[in-house]
Amino acid sequence: MLNGFWYASGPYRTIETIAGSAFSKGDVLAIDSNSSLSRLNPYAATTGSVYAIATSDSDDSINSKVVGIIPESDTHFWVALTAGQTPGPGTNSGVSFDTGLTGRYEVDGSSTTNMVVVVRGVNDVDQSVQSKVIARFKSAAGELDLS
Repeated sequence: MLNGFWYASGPYRTIETIAGSAFSKGDVLAIDSNSSLSRLNPYAATTGSVYAIATSDSDDSINSKVVGIIPESDTHFWVALTAGQTPGPGTNSGVSFDTGLTGRYEVDGSSTTNMVVVVRGVNDVDQSVQSKVIARFKSAAGELDLS
C-alpha cells in the first residue's frame, strides 16, 4: 500500500540534509531556509515552493542526514487517492494529509491547493489493491508552472 508519493518515472535531483521534523517515506517535504527537510502542511503550500519527497523515514537517517527527491516538471509519482475520487489525466488537484487511519498524503480532488496534475488517471493504472494515480507537481523545485 502506498504511503504518500512514490517515485514512478522522470528526471529528478536529490537533496541530502538534516531532518527538521519527523516525517515518513513518501511524505511531501518543504526545504526551509536552513536547508533542512520538514513535513509540508499541504494547506499552507504556495505556488513556487520548493518541495522534496522523503525517500525514507526521518528516523532512518545516516550520519544525521536524510535524502529527499527534488521533483522536476516531468517527475511522476504514484500517489493514493482520497476515497471517492476518480480523476482522469489532466485533472488539477489538491493534496491533503490524511491524519486518520492511513496517515499519508493523498490526491484529494480539491482546488484548495491545486498542487498536482494527474498524468495517468484511475482508468489508466491498476486499481486492484488501492485507488491510485500517477501525478506530477504543478510547480516543483522552483520551476515554472508548466500545466
